Amino acid sequence: MPISYLRQLTGKERSPEANRQLACYLSFVAGATNAGGFLAVRQYTSHMSGIISAMADNLVLGSMGLLLDGLGALLSFLAGAACSAVLINWGRRERLQSEYALPLMVEAGLLLCFGLLGSNLEHHDWLFVPATVMVLCFIMGLQNAMVTKVSNAEIRTTHVTGMVTDIGIELGKLFYWNLSRASAATPMVLANRDKLRVLANLVGLFFLGGVAGALGFKHIGFSVTLPLATLLLALAAVPVLDDMRLRVWRRDFLPHIAARGRRWARAVKADVHAIWLATHDARTPWYAKALGLVVAAYALSPIDLIPDFVPVLGYLDDVVLVPLGILLVIRLIPGEVMEQHRVAARLVEGWPTNRVAAVVIVGIWILGASGLAHWLLRFAGWSLHP
Repeated sequence: MPISYLRQLTGKERSPEANRQLACYLSFVAGATNAGGFLAVRQYTSHMSGIISAMADNLVLGSMGLLLDGLGALLSFLAGAACSAVLINWGRRERLQSEYALPLMVEAGLLLCFGLLGSNLEHHDWLFVPATVMVLCFIMGLQNAMVTKVSNAEIRTTHVTGMVTDIGIELGKLFYWNLSRASAATPMVLANRDKLRVLANLVGLFFLGGVAGALGFKHIGFSVTLPLATLLLALAAVPVLDDMRLRVWRRDFLPHIAARGRRWARAVKADVHAIWLATHDARTPWYAKALGLVVAAYALSPIDLIPDFVPVLGYLDDVVLVPLGILLVIRLIPGEVMEQHRVAARLVEGWPTNRVAAVVIVGIWILGASGLAHWLLRFAGWSLHP
């Protein structure tokens, strides 16, 4: 594919023709993933209406395990759609050329993981659901949200029910018999033939993708997703490389990232202090107070549950868990209350510490060490006395 064509297909600057062409590629990928995934996990992962209906049936029948299975699949689809929205909006705020290509890169990476590790993933359960189901549902939500955003909700690649409904509406217009001539009072009923053609193409490509995915999984197994991942990588590569050339390879990139990191850290600390103040405000709901106390106490603790010297995991709480907790608490606290305490937190010099949380963390360490020592002693006893 020519570079200029790929840049137009998944780049920041959009056109109706580019949206339709991209939707055709993604409809084929979605159909192949959905049908091939059914042979892999015995479940269609793009059909949320069916999953929710099955949850209702299982609730009435008392099949709580299947109910939780459907809930996990639904949450995975929601998480994928939310991830796509976050990536696109972040790319838009950063003025990236790859704002729409980023979700495709994530989808390609997940399809690669599914193809290479699928036989191992199916033996693991996350949130009551096989990991394979969660990955596929996440992919479906990710792609559907991306196409919805890129086309301003005019096109969806996994929502075949909606597409078939729109085809039926346009066919009804097409075969409508206009008995009277058009006038301002009674305009003629006319079908949108371009829309009808696009929708028919998308449904047909979804079907062809399903046939290809089913045949591929039947004959070569999980590896059938590798060509799909390669296609997505090819579609998304040019805008991503453009951003890398313009941003990552410039001399001031690392200092720019470091400066933004310092600003972000200061903002997080200020919000932690503001949350701590808001938990003592009568206007804050009780559930926000409860969660805010936990998050703020941990964030203000002089020591972490996972020490920073532990590779990778040592920074997991600081970089991921604490910011996510802060974002959730801020959503629960009334806006005017949070803003008032943000102002108060900025006027205070230095940051408070919470020694009670430190004592609790040390207690968890002691309990964990005691449990580990007890397990090691029992294991040693079993080894000495088989």
